[in-house]
Amino acid sequence: MIYLRIKRFIFESSDPYHPVAVSRVKLSMLHNLTYNVEFPEDLYYYLYYPFVHFVNLIRKKLIDMLVGFEMQLKQSLKLSLTPELRQAINILQYSTHELMDFLHEQANENPVLEMTAATNDPLASNFEPSIRPHIMDYRKRETSSNRYHNDFNPINNLSCTTDTLEAHLLEQLSFFPSLKDSETKIVEFLIGSLNENGVLDIDIKGAALLFSVSAEKIEAMIEVLQSFDPIGVGAKDLTDCLLIQIRKQENDNQLAYTIVEKHLSDLAEKRYRKIAALYKVTLQEVQEAADFIRTLNPRPVSHFSDEMIHYIVPDVFVDKEKDGYRITVNDSFLPKPSINPFYKDRTAMKPEDPANDYVKSHLHDAQLLIKGIEQRQLTLYKVTATIMEAQQEFFLRGMAGLKPMTLKDISEKLQLHESTISRATSNKYIQTPHGLFKLRNFFTRGLNHVNGKDCESTTTIKEKIKVLIADEDKIKPFSDQKLCQIFESEGTMISRRTIAKYREDLGIPGSSKRRRF
Repeated sequence: MIYLRIKRFIFESSDPYHPVAVSRVKLSMLHNLTYNVEFPEDLYYYLYYPFVHFVNLIRKKLIDMLVGFEMQLKQSLKLSLTPELRQAINILQYSTHELMDFLHEQANENPVLEMTAATNDPLASNFEPSIRPHIMDYRKRETSSNRYHNDFNPINNLSCTTDTLEAHLLEQLSFFPSLKDSETKIVEFLIGSLNENGVLDIDIKGAALLFSVSAEKIEAMIEVLQSFDPIGVGAKDLTDCLLIQIRKQENDNQLAYTIVEKHLSDLAEKRYRKIAALYKVTLQEVQEAADFIRTLNPRPVSHFSDEMIHYIVPDVFVDKEKDGYRITVNDSFLPKPSINPFYKDRTAMKPEDPANDYVKSHLHDAQLLIKGIEQRQLTLYKVTATIMEAQQEFFLRGMAGLKPMTLKDISEKLQLHESTISRATSNKYIQTPHGLFKLRNFFTRGLNHVNGKDCESTTTIKEKIKVLIADEDKIKPFSDQKLCQIFESEGTMISRRTIAKYREDLGIPGSSKRRRF
């Protein structure tokens, strides 16, 4: 008897963004050839071995055929991303800004596409999903914050340019009529030599030779530049920048001046006792000098830029209403693509036209683009609605109510692949009653409670650490071990090392550097 078992598995997927949406076929061939033949005793020695040899030959031929057949199937059934699927995936992953640029690019390349100007009204969205508007029922529960309102105006969030540092300084130079033309040219040269941080790093002797003047003249013009606004521009380094700002102060800050000039590293490490012992002053005086130094601006030109300033445009809005929340996918910045009627009817009117292939190709591309955008908006809507259902406490209490949640949790509820959820939430922002957040911020791990309560998210733990440190006694700040004990007393099991990591993630120094005198 010959047993040949072929297993065939077909996997169907409802996820339009996954390559196996059509089907995946896996063939597994199990070769188990056996025989059970009875021979008369007198023919046994004559036929048995030839028969075995014959069966083995057949067995080998069958195996070779099946292996070759399996290899051919593997080659023919190998799946790859089609251009259409790749475009749909890219559209899903685009942020609002990126999608806007992509649509303008497609409009320039495809003559069949027409683009209607954006509305610039986030609440007047043309997107109407095929499911009913999602209203979360919180009638029996009240939110703890009503700080959010619908005054968001995307017009105010458009990219804009600021006055450049060079233009700002040259304008001030025009108010120095007492300077000679040669001196004005030197100051203009110095302004042009500033780096993006407003620092002047030039060879004074080389500049003196360039303008045929003394080094003292160059230094005098540097002092003129350093008198300009913002105070600190034209410094040679950070220390010089801070010293310039201290010299402009009317109050006597000699100790602060000395600390910046000679002990900036000690100040950064809060070695106050060392400074107090060196200059025979009290710890309180050193503390006051340190507090004053922290009011100075280490980057006085940071608000000047030669580049565009890009503001964040929310991809989704969540509005508080009387009976729940309303989700709005923001397409107010997006031009609305449509198909030009002239090209749409052209192929039917002139079937023999040789240009029909060109028109049909672009019609197909335009239809795929429109479908991809609609699918993106619907997917983003569904993902946001599912996140809201899972994170109800966040929308009631803010960050303190955030619960642990993974991409897998959302993918299982929507029956979509995790990679689809990842793309739908990548580089996306959501405007909520509690502020503007990345959609990815809602996915976080958690720590277990010893008393059986729901585990807390890492974001919630960090918020608690921030609050505890903000309210601590500044003279005796909490150590990481003390914070660990506080959490354990509330039932949250967390190690001291984890506390230290979360504290560093928040940019909060250790207790020794938080202590005040």
